[in-house]
Amino acid sequence: MALLCLLAVGADAGQPAMPAFEQYPAAVSGATLQQVDLQSHPQAPTFRSRLQALEGRPANFAGHYSVQYWGCGSGCQQFAIVDVTNGRVFMNEDWSASYGLCHRADSNLLIVNPGARAPARMQSVYFYWDGSQLQQVWQGQLAEDETEPQYRCAGEG
Repeated sequence: MALLCLLAVGADAGQPAMPAFEQYPAAVSGATLQQVDLQSHPQAPTFRSRLQALEGRPANFAGHYSVQYWGCGSGCQQFAIVDVTNGRVFMNEDWSASYGLCHRADSNLLIVNPGARAPARMQSVYFYWDGSQLQQVWQGQLAEDETEPQYRCAGEG
């Protein structure tokens, strides 16, 4: 399911420019996930239903991965990344969002809390997926009166 996600723009003059999906390209695989390897991560069996919902679907992130997220309380979404070529699950107890996620099949960039703006107590955080972990590359939020560009990104929820 395609979602329209809003991305934050660096509000501080001294802050590096907000990354773009095109800066982190990924070759998109035509593979679909055959079966989630629930033994590949100790927490995977706990989220079996959510992870298995990806089976039969193509990658939606970083070429040959799929992102799946689910609610973990009011204003909280936890997420996992699954390799569609072998079903391996990547999770981290610190991987969570309040404003959702933004990602695309043709990019290694994943955005947590896209469009966060002042005076919210959170920021948009941009990560590069290196094939085994998320590396933070940018963090920031919009000023209250700042406008933001719109980008198309994919998401599964």
